[in-house]
Amino acid sequence: MLSPEVWNFKPPQYHVMTEKRDYKKLDIPDVVESHYFNHSVSLVLPDTIRIPDELRTCISEDSDYYRIDGLNVFELINKEFIEAFVKKGELSLLTIGNKIDLDNLIVITPTGHLILSLLTEDFQKLGLEGKVSFFDRKVHTRYVVTIDLKCESFIPGKKNYEHTQKVLKECFNQKFDVIISWDPPDENLCPSSVAAWFYKRGYNVSLCHQTFIQKAEYSLKIPLLSNDSDNDKFFEWLGVFSISGDLKNKEDNYVNTYACPSPFTEVGQVLYLQWTGFFTRKSIINLYNAVKKYVSIQDTVPWISLHVQGFLDSPISWDLKEHTFYTDGDNSYTVVFRPINHLIVRKSVNSNNKPRIFQ
Repeated sequence: MLSPEVWNFKPPQYHVMTEKRDYKKLDIPDVVESHYFNHSVSLVLPDTIRIPDELRTCISEDSDYYRIDGLNVFELINKEFIEAFVKKGELSLLTIGNKIDLDNLIVITPTGHLILSLLTEDFQKLGLEGKVSFFDRKVHTRYVVTIDLKCESFIPGKKNYEHTQKVLKECFNQKFDVIISWDPPDENLCPSSVAAWFYKRGYNVSLCHQTFIQKAEYSLKIPLLSNDSDNDKFFEWLGVFSISGDLKNKEDNYVNTYACPSPFTEVGQVLYLQWTGFFTRKSIINLYNAVKKYVSIQDTVPWISLHVQGFLDSPISWDLKEHTFYTDGDNSYTVVFRPINHLIVRKSVNSNNKPRIFQ
C-alpha cells in the first residue's frame, strides 16, 4: 500500500502593512488604486447624526453590475470587445461560484489583463505561456496565464493572437459564470453597453444590485488613534464594532471582552454603513475622495474609517499579485481619516504569503 506524502503546515500568521500619510495629498493611495475586485465597503462615522448625501450617493449611483452565465473564454479576446470595453474606460470581470484552491478561474482587470488561473491538466492542454502558481511549492497543481489585452501586437493576424484564440476556442470547453462592470470613459456612454454586447451574442445576462445596511449606536466609548503607537488595539476594536455594532455593554477588560481600549472618548452616536456587491476601483476612489472632503470640513469628528474587503476567491489581490485562500482569503484594507491632516492606511497581506511548510 502506498503511503501518501504528508505535509505539515505551520499555523498561518496575520500580516499587515501600515502607512501614515497626509490626506491632503492629491494622489490616491496605491492600496486603493491597485485593489480591483471589491466585495464589501463599510464606513464608521463617530459623532455623526446625518449622513452626508455625497457619502451615500457617490458609491450607490451607477453601481449596478451584471452576471453572465456560461461564458466562453474566447469571447474575451474578441477584437470588437477589446476595442469597445477593454481599451476604453475600465472593465472589471470576475468568476463567481468557483474556488481558488479547487477550480479554474478567470478575471479581467481594469488595467486590461486577462488572467487565467488554471489547474495543471487544463493548462497543459492549452499550450499557452504561463507560470506555476506562486503558492505551489512542491507539486505543480496550478498555473497562471496572463494576457495583456491592450498590447499593440495582440491583434488579429498576429501569431500570438491567432494561437490564443484557436486554443481557447477549440481546446478549452469550460464555461464560466462571471460578474462584470464597466466604467465608461465618457459619462454620455451607458455602463450597461457591455451587458448588451453579451446579450446580443446569446448569453443569459442578469442585472445585479448592491445591498446596503445601516446601524447606529448611542452613548458609546470609541478609541482614539495615538501618534506614538502601532494602534493595533484601535483596529481590533474597529473590526469587532463592524461585526457586532454593540460594544457599549461590554465590560472594561479589553483582552477578554473587546471593550474600548485607551485612549478613548465618548460620543453621542456612531453610524455604521455597509455596501455589499461588486465595486470597481473607480467607485472606491470616488468614495475615498468624498470622505476626504467631508473630514476636511469637520473639526469635531475624531476620525472616520473606510474599510474595503475583496472577494475571497479572487485569483489576484493587489495589482497582478496572486491571491490564495490558504490563510483566510483576506485581501482587505482600512483607511482611517483624521481632521489633523493625516490618515492611516492598514493593508492585510495574508493572501500574498506562502504557507510555511515543515516536515
